[in-house]
Amino acid sequence: MGFPGSWRFDPLSALIGAALASLGAGLLYGGRRPLRRLYEGTRERLDQARQRLRLSAETQYRHWLLEQLPGWIAWSALDPRLVPCLIEPPLSPPLPHPSTRVEEPLPESELPLGQVIRAVSRLFLYGPPGSGRTGALCWLIRETLAGHLKWKTQSAPLPFYIRLPLLAPDPVAPPEAALAEALSGTVPMILRARLSGMIRTALRDGTALLLLDELEEVPPSRRSELLGWLGRLLESYPDTHVVLAGAGIATRQVEALGFLPFALASWSEDTVRMFVERWAQVSGAPASELEERLKAWKTPRPVRLRPADAVAAVVLRHDRPGGPELYDAILDRMLQGIAGRTALTPPTARLILGQLALQLLNEERFIITLEDMEQALIRSIPALAPPGGRRNLDQAIERLTDPGRPVVPIDEQRGHFRHPLLQAYLAAWALAQSGDNTTLMPHLDDPRWADVFTFYAALGPMSGIIDRVLTEPDDAFHTRLLHMARWIAVASPRAPWRPHGMAALGRVFLKPGLPMTLRLRVVEALVATGDRGVPVLFHKALRHPDPEIRIAAIRGLGWLGEESDLPFLEQALTDPDPEVRRAAITALGEHRTGAAMQRLVLLLLEAEESLRRLAAEALQTYPEGPQLLQEATEETDWRTRRAAAFALALIPEEWAKARLETLAREDPEWLVRSAALDALTLWEKNRQPPALDLRPVVVEQQGWLIEWAVQEGEAIGERSSAIHSLYRALERGSEGVRRAAILTLARVGDQEALAPLRILAFDPQIDRLIRDLAFRALEVIARRTGARVL
Repeated sequence: MGFPGSWRFDPLSALIGAALASLGAGLLYGGRRPLRRLYEGTRERLDQARQRLRLSAETQYRHWLLEQLPGWIAWSALDPRLVPCLIEPPLSPPLPHPSTRVEEPLPESELPLGQVIRAVSRLFLYGPPGSGRTGALCWLIRETLAGHLKWKTQSAPLPFYIRLPLLAPDPVAPPEAALAEALSGTVPMILRARLSGMIRTALRDGTALLLLDELEEVPPSRRSELLGWLGRLLESYPDTHVVLAGAGIATRQVEALGFLPFALASWSEDTVRMFVERWAQVSGAPASELEERLKAWKTPRPVRLRPADAVAAVVLRHDRPGGPELYDAILDRMLQGIAGRTALTPPTARLILGQLALQLLNEERFIITLEDMEQALIRSIPALAPPGGRRNLDQAIERLTDPGRPVVPIDEQRGHFRHPLLQAYLAAWALAQSGDNTTLMPHLDDPRWADVFTFYAALGPMSGIIDRVLTEPDDAFHTRLLHMARWIAVASPRAPWRPHGMAALGRVFLKPGLPMTLRLRVVEALVATGDRGVPVLFHKALRHPDPEIRIAAIRGLGWLGEESDLPFLEQALTDPDPEVRRAAITALGEHRTGAAMQRLVLLLLEAEESLRRLAAEALQTYPEGPQLLQEATEETDWRTRRAAAFALALIPEEWAKARLETLAREDPEWLVRSAALDALTLWEKNRQPPALDLRPVVVEQQGWLIEWAVQEGEAIGERSSAIHSLYRALERGSEGVRRAAILTLARVGDQEALAPLRILAFDPQIDRLIRDLAFRALEVIARRTGARVL
């Protein structure tokens, strides 16, 4: 062939080259269409990349946020179409601003998060697992990016979502540096160089919206450090809007930083229906089919569901929202297809995940480390031990952390469970497999373990646990007892401890001197158990001499919604106590049966005038109610027309307004015309969200307290003397003054306020509204201080 560097014509090489060239040309010709598609796809991606490079860092960041939303919504693993279904989270209303003119009924209407976030620059959202804390933050991100949320400056806020357990602030660095460091590991490479400047600019301009999640997952030893960092950040950038989310901590820690705490409300029947309508639009499922699914739930009224339970039950078409069967179905869905390339099977994966869940709870940790997963896998499958099983071990870890699996990776070394309720179910399942509940015993009052107890009640023996609940003293809010009611609701009807638990609930329900708020909670808990003895208990309670117990029993019969109970409600309409009669009409409105609706129609037509308006207002809650009320405005009896006019004020439809305008203008009876004018004012007011009075309460500047002190010959000086006068007003003031004192303590009170408020809350000789206000203030202060009130 010649020396190196020389060239000669070689016929064999030429033939081989020609053949290869022909083959290549043929392949290129035959694959010209796929190659063209590949070229066009590559060119399109390059064009998109060039376009993104031209966009500003902030715009790119907003695009990235939208892409990340499904990953932050836990149940997107069940269906990625959940992001468009996010609904505005409802918040429980705070107690009214201190005033001597507070009267029944206290406002119970839920507040939309959007209204609150526009009025409050520092908001603390709290609620138990599954209450929708992360969902609320994701809703804020979506609405902010869509331009629906703007501050007073009318500039579009820039949201930054931070998981607090992953934040590691450097005490000597500027506080904003921790934000950039926490985000830098997750944002695309192209944004990292410009991230610090973007965060600093948004903080300086007051357009940053910090969404800080999972405060409860920060170990107590680090919580003070993180809150100290947050205080320094807010001191440097006081105009920054911050929404902090967490649970199970004393709110005093965050209130000291200027945060206003708001509880996320459970979902009502209307809220669940709103979500179902969104889901029907997104999923294409017939709305009628989903409505039938809701009826199959047989959820007792008042419907109060955790958002996590409702969403998962709708997506999976499950019949028992919140029960262990639902979370078993969620786990099955997430473990589908896990068997195959590795030794993992769904039962083995359950065992491994259950051990991890229990380990993290025992060690009060949030993060699952790579070492945790390796050890759990090797314990269950010894063949995976390195060095021989190294490759299979890595593959098994990948299978447990693939998209949609129960464990979500944070980086190459860390991960976490997809949802705390799924973790609680796995821990309960692991404990039930062992048959040993002694691990649960020390955590009876630990909120982190509350859902583990509930799931375990359906899966394992409760001996010993129930004995403690029934023999040891409970707190003033009957927390243990109400938890036990949830255990009864999910446990087998044949559970041997169930009768003892129901008896304890019945005794507390009949206990004299309970604040009405607490008594109604016990009634809700009794109804939710589904026990057959509950209606009998309520029937007997209708003969109790205490009208408050009769009122509570009537409300319970309304929530049960059984037609066989209607004669008892009709009998209550003749009760000598007017409050009991009004409760009976309210219960007929909550009954939601055709027979109860017909009874309300008769009351609207025939009852004494004081009850007709209540009957009309209860009637409007039925689907047929608006039409019936419109017809009632044409009745010959002016009292019926007048009652219907007031009820129309509760219907936020334009036709209701038009009908009221006609009545106000044309009705022959001036009492009806006057009622229609008042109803029109109410209609307009109801169309607007209630005004929030979130002014800070400064005790020494309270006008009602200064006026009362002057009448008592005292002078209000500095805060210490004002506090002294406040407690005297609580002790010996008039009813109006005592109400204002209670509401003031709810805003500013500390641990020393617990004792006098507890006395007021449980004294049956005290005015009912004062007792109820004192009880609710007691809850607020106990939550603020973290104290256990006995």
